[in-house]
Amino acid sequence: MPLARRTFAGVGFAALAPLFTPGAVRAQPAPMERVTGDDGRYSIDLPRGYTTKTSPRPDGGTMLQYSYMWKDAVGQFNVISLAVVDPPPGSTKQIDMREAQRALAARYPNSFLADSRDVRSGPAQGVAFSMTVNSNRGYGPHTIAMRVYAMGGRLYEMLAATRVEDRDDLTVTAFMDSLRILR
Repeated sequence: MPLARRTFAGVGFAALAPLFTPGAVRAQPAPMERVTGDDGRYSIDLPRGYTTKTSPRPDGGTMLQYSYMWKDAVGQFNVISLAVVDPPPGSTKQIDMREAQRALAARYPNSFLADSRDVRSGPAQGVAFSMTVNSNRGYGPHTIAMRVYAMGGRLYEMLAATRVEDRDDLTVTAFMDSLRILR
């Protein structure tokens, strides 16, 4: 799926997920790019070096995932990710944001909901929430911040996973605030 890219000087991101190839440890913020979906329906700022993966879904829809991972000061991997989930062709199913929140939270056992609020990005309605996850990886508890938006049957799932100490990292905040859903 081709993407339009425009360079944007910005900050790097950190997150935690064993699914992606890690970026280098950085003392300086990573340069950012403004990425626009090939259909022009959304744009987001991502650090250079992000990866993408497109996957078919069991229901006939597709998922495009943008991900970036780096190490923090103690060597813990952190992750930011945006998943753009398209429904199967002809689907008219409406997305219940609170049900999406419950389903996403269920993916993380040993977690508890720390906060939740309604959000918007352009015409899209959504929910923002964070969870604290008890980790057995030796680095203590982690925070998973998520924002989930729905628009025209499409679901946008943003995730930032960090150690609790890094939850206010400026790169995570910049990423979470950069999604623009246009139509």
